[in-house]
Amino acid sequence: MKPQTPAPTPEQTAARDRGSRIPGFDAEATPLLSIGIGLTGIALGLRPRFAPLPLALTALTAAFYRDPDRTTPPDPRGLFAATDGVVLLIDEVYEHRFLHTDCIRIVTAVSPLDVPVCRSPASGTVRYVAHVSGEYRPANDPQAAERNQRVYIGIDTAWGPILVIQIASPLGRRIICKTQADDTVEAGARLGTVRFGCRTDLLIQRDAAHLLIGPGQRLVAGMTRIGEVVPSL
Repeated sequence: MKPQTPAPTPEQTAARDRGSRIPGFDAEATPLLSIGIGLTGIALGLRPRFAPLPLALTALTAAFYRDPDRTTPPDPRGLFAATDGVVLLIDEVYEHRFLHTDCIRIVTAVSPLDVPVCRSPASGTVRYVAHVSGEYRPANDPQAAERNQRVYIGIDTAWGPILVIQIASPLGRRIICKTQADDTVEAGARLGTVRFGCRTDLLIQRDAAHLLIGPGQRLVAGMTRIGEVVPSL
């Protein structure tokens, strides 16, 4: 009986992806973009009038698979955006999976053309990861958070726990989680990917941080400072 090969760790997967990807794009885009560029070159050589079609498809693929490197500002009291997108609403809910307390929930709508990468809002240790299958309702549907396919990522930080929820849209039906329990993550580290639009919820303990954003504001994952941690007395 052949010995089983151990599954790669997140660090090994990240190193492999960095080595195989075109800078600024997800590793999965490398063969797609290579094929698109090749077809465009062939069309230019044989039938130039057909070249705009593969070129347009290549450009569209590039937009969906963007994954730029970003440097999160060094701020231990800062809370940063988890995804690119527009703040849909900010409300208060009771969270029963990981935080088990009253929370502030920040809901961000991610369009199909936004960068689809979810990042850690703060430094800490991943303590909870769960993937739940479901339906595919629009991001602004009140039942999307409890009906759609989603991934929960709970992180313990130096000032308290936070929960990031990636919720798939009717088009973005594949959630790629890039972390697991007991991983140590820095603020701005990649947590997962959902292409073609999604919704991302960030939940923090009520009164744990002073928010600096409001509904309608556009966020940039790992860059926009959305809150400031309130020092404990």
